[in-house]
Amino acid sequence: MINYIAVVNTINRSTEFVERALKSILAQDFLPSKIFLIDQNLKPLILPDDIVNNKIIEVINVHTKSISIARNSITIPPDVEYIFFCDDDGFADKNFSKVLFEIIKKNPELDLFGGACLNETDKKYYSKRQKMKGGIKGFADTKKIMGSNLVVRAKLFEELKRFSSDFGVGSFWGAAEETDLVWKAFFNKNKIDFFHELIIYHPPILNNSISDEIKKSFRYGFGKGGLVAKWLFKEKKIVVIYELVEMIAVPFYNIIIGFFTLNIKKILSAFSSITGRVIGLIRGLFYKFS
Repeated sequence: MINYIAVVNTINRSTEFVERALKSILAQDFLPSKIFLIDQNLKPLILPDDIVNNKIIEVINVHTKSISIARNSITIPPDVEYIFFCDDDGFADKNFSKVLFEIIKKNPELDLFGGACLNETDKKYYSKRQKMKGGIKGFADTKKIMGSNLVVRAKLFEELKRFSSDFGVGSFWGAAEETDLVWKAFFNKNKIDFFHELIIYHPPILNNSISDEIKKSFRYGFGKGGLVAKWLFKEKKIVVIYELVEMIAVPFYNIIIGFFTLNIKKILSAFSSITGRVIGLIRGLFYKFS
């Protein structure tokens, strides 16, 4: 039997979503030895007694806006082999643990891997990159792994010094903490992969206002620019040029499509994204990464 723990951190999220995430893990055939609920809210969540009093759930109150600092706050029991990270608005497929155990059984050398994140309403992939067939064959595939469905060997998580506090929501860069961890493992030559059959569901993507979409696109773009600056210029990983080219080319492509389709929101969002990426890239040249 594989000993794993699950980690769910939450901030400014509806109790309904958090409860659903926890119950989806508690409903698995193979339960984790511990579920850490990291509550980042200034006013702690009020959860039902059947969750609060469950022996395998440990609630940790960490008053920080940083998702990375919150996730890094857990104390990993010494006998734990793997850690499963799940977003507070996601929930695990009913067969998640069966698939998880089967993957590890067939691939005992795996150090870090991810699975599909599907829209709960239409079961479509959240990411176009995830939709691509196959697992991870090279650097270009590494971004298939998303933090809402991430499994890492506990020993490796410690060796890689956990998540970087530079990245993630609530940090200076505001995004990209999962990709940074995945790239740490990739460049460390650890065994990583992606499995379509390991499924987490998410609510539909919100139809944000133009203003909110612009802000979000800039924030994520800024984080991506910082991530590329770190790994290309600080760590000198030449293959990251691929990500540099893509992060400039894709928004330009979307701007062109926006013009042809008269989609103002798409144009502004793409322009905001490329602006954030360029500014983040330049800022990253002078940033002292931890």
